[in-house]
Amino acid sequence: MLISWEWLADYVTLDAPIDQVVDRWALSGLNHESTEWVEGVPVIDLEVTSNRADCLGHIGIAREAAVLYSLALKIPSVDLPTSKQSVHEVLEVENLFPEACPRYTARVIRGVKIGPSPEWFAKRLRTIGIRPINNVVDATNYVMMECGQPLHAFDLNRIASNRIVVRPAAQKENFKAIDHRSYVLDPQMVVIGDSKSALALGGVMGGSDSEVSETTVDLLIEAASFEPMAIRRTARRLKLHSPSSHRFERRIDPQGLDFASQRCCQWILHVCLGSRCLGIGVRTSSVGSAVRLRPNRTRWWQFLRRFDRT
Repeated sequence: MLISWEWLADYVTLDAPIDQVVDRWALSGLNHESTEWVEGVPVIDLEVTSNRADCLGHIGIAREAAVLYSLALKIPSVDLPTSKQSVHEVLEVENLFPEACPRYTARVIRGVKIGPSPEWFAKRLRTIGIRPINNVVDATNYVMMECGQPLHAFDLNRIASNRIVVRPAAQKENFKAIDHRSYVLDPQMVVIGDSKSALALGGVMGGSDSEVSETTVDLLIEAASFEPMAIRRTARRLKLHSPSSHRFERRIDPQGLDFASQRCCQWILHVCLGSRCLGIGVRTSSVGSAVRLRPNRTRWWQFLRRFDRT
C-alpha cells in the first residue's frame, strides 16, 4: 500500500519524523517496505496484511497514526447539493444475487464535463502509481485510495433501459473489460448488467461498453459490497486482479460504503460540475425481503459450498 505523506496530512497532523512514524506503524503490524520521493513528495510503501483491510486507504492509515500518537482524526465532511429530479425517475436497480453482493447502491449525476483533472489532483494519484485518465475516473480512484472503498462510474446513457441488474453470470457469458480483453464467465461470478448485457464484472473490473468517455454527460456512480470468496474465486479463475478485487477479497467495511459514495460524488461535482439527482438507487432481490449486509447463517454455509477453492 503506497501512502503519500502529503496526502496523509489531510487527515492527521503528524509532527514526528517519517522514520519514527513508520517504526511505530511496524510495531502495530504495518511493516515498512520502503520510502521514496516521487515528484517531491515522500511516498511510503507499507505491507498491509490480509486481516487489515481497514488500512487499504489513506484515512485508515491516518486512523492508525492518530491512535498511536493520540491525535485527532480529521474526516472530510460531505455536503451534497441535489437537483429536484429523483434518481428513481431515471434509474432502476435490482439485485438478484444478494449472496455475493449483499448491498448495491447507485447515485446519478447529470450534465458533467469530462476533461483532465486539476494538476494537484492528478499529481496525488501519480505519486502512488495511478495513471490519471479523466476527471471522473480519477475521482473514483482518488476516493478508493482515500477510503479503501472501490467505486465505479458508468456512462448512464449507455445503460440499456436505464436498468441495472446485479445477477449471476450466464454459463460461458462473454464479457469485454476495460482492459479491452474478453473473458468467459460462469454462474458463480457476479455481473452488473443492464436489460441486454453485462456492463461490469462485480468487484473486479468495469466493462468497455459503458465506460466513461469524453462524450459522457450523465453518470451512474456505483458503490457496493461483495462477498470476499466470490471475488477471490473470480479474480483467480480469470487471472484478472485489480485494486478493487484486492480490497473486496479482504472484506471492505460496509459501514463506510455510503460515505465513500457521497465523497466520490462530492469530488465529481467539484471537478466536473453537473448536478446530482435526489436520493440513492438501492434495490433488493425481487424474490426475497430486504438484503442483509451479510447472509444469514444458513445461506452463508450454502454460499460457501457454491464456491470451490480453485
